[in-house]
Amino acid sequence: MYGAFLDHHVHSASSWDSESSLEALAGQARHRGLPGFVLTDHVEFDPTDPGFGTYRYEPSRLAWEDLQDVTPDLKIRFGAEITHQEKHLSAIRDFLHAHRFHWVIGSAHYVGREEISSFMARAETEGIPLEDCLGEFFKAGLRAVESNLYDCLGHLDFPKRYSRRGPALTGAFWLEHYRKPILDTLTACLDYGVFLEVNTGTYRVGFDEPYPGWAILDAYRDLGGREVVLSSDAHRPEDVGTAFSVVVKELVRRGLSIRNGVA
Repeated sequence: MYGAFLDHHVHSASSWDSESSLEALAGQARHRGLPGFVLTDHVEFDPTDPGFGTYRYEPSRLAWEDLQDVTPDLKIRFGAEITHQEKHLSAIRDFLHAHRFHWVIGSAHYVGREEISSFMARAETEGIPLEDCLGEFFKAGLRAVESNLYDCLGHLDFPKRYSRRGPALTGAFWLEHYRKPILDTLTACLDYGVFLEVNTGTYRVGFDEPYPGWAILDAYRDLGGREVVLSSDAHRPEDVGTAFSVVVKELVRRGLSIRNGVA
């Protein structure tokens, strides 16, 4: 059932947080029966980010071009994942206008100046209620869509990945407490023609729903959303195509279609 769908979010050794070779990623896609994937290595613009300055466009594109010669059976496209921050909007825009990608994901990874994993650890250690401290995070996702720079919005309810509450933090929780910014973001995706990513990386850490969770995806459908793209957020070869068979069936059951966002 899922053999027709590309994995739209895969990291290689060109990302600061991955050591995966392109050949190993391609081999796993072939093993999983996928038709291919999109390389979306991290490009960071904040000097405080551990990945700042590590991405090299030309070597990354050359490595992708070389891979094409040895994987004629796979469709592998060249993309990037950008951490969207309004304070770096000009630099992001200039970079994207100066470089060619098939696919660009815009993602929120910060709450203000604090990276999301650090923020979540501090909030829960200090007893700061998650119900009312993540407005900036969700607004950053909205701003990413409204920038009109990206093809896709990445992992909308990403903070749940780093909470001690684990799978208890479902899409229903986020929709209950951050309903307006989430619905505004979903509406903006429809208005701007930005794909909503259904990211299965959650299944590797014990969840039984993707990013965003099922309640948010139901809200997207109710707003008129009909199509999503599928991704695994793979950082290791074995991550490629995580839980696609499970998620595809559930998306179809909920009335959502899966689209390949790149030709």
